[in-house]
Amino acid sequence: MMKRDLLLFALTLLLAGCVNFEYKGESAAPETEEVTVFTDAARIRRAYRVLGEATASGDYRDVSRDRLLDKLKREAGARGADAVLITGQEVVPKSESRSMEPRFNTAGSYDGNASNWRQIQDDVDMNYGSMRGSLEEVSVNARYVRVLRAEFLKYNGENPPLEVVEPAAE
Repeated sequence: MMKRDLLLFALTLLLAGCVNFEYKGESAAPETEEVTVFTDAARIRRAYRVLGEATASGDYRDVSRDRLLDKLKREAGARGADAVLITGQEVVPKSESRSMEPRFNTAGSYDGNASNWRQIQDDVDMNYGSMRGSLEEVSVNARYVRVLRAEFLKYNGENPPLEVVEPAAE
């Protein structure tokens, strides 16, 4: 009975898909519970420093973008970062993602208001299958990896005072 439960647990983990994580940088104290995610550096309204660079990846069909974001947020918080800045996202053939610093041939910059990520999903889900055979044949012959690259940010000092703008006298 115990062996069967253990086997079922292992199989569940295997089917759930793994999120791979790499980080190069430093940590700050204390751990942060609330980590903010930015997709555009111009929207960050506080002074900050970059603690390090992170990459989260997983099998395209098994790991959603939201799972990758959750992993980045958890890891950033554990390292004392206040925010995560998404610097890139890619969907690449699995064979190109094996090295420590893969060369990405298909890249899309993410903007929350644009449909770039949806276009990448459509390309992989629909177009690759029709260009190289059926979707089932493609999934056997070529697997794809979803990748998010980010910087972990630590704010400098306290919140800046809000700037009060008085109307110009006429």
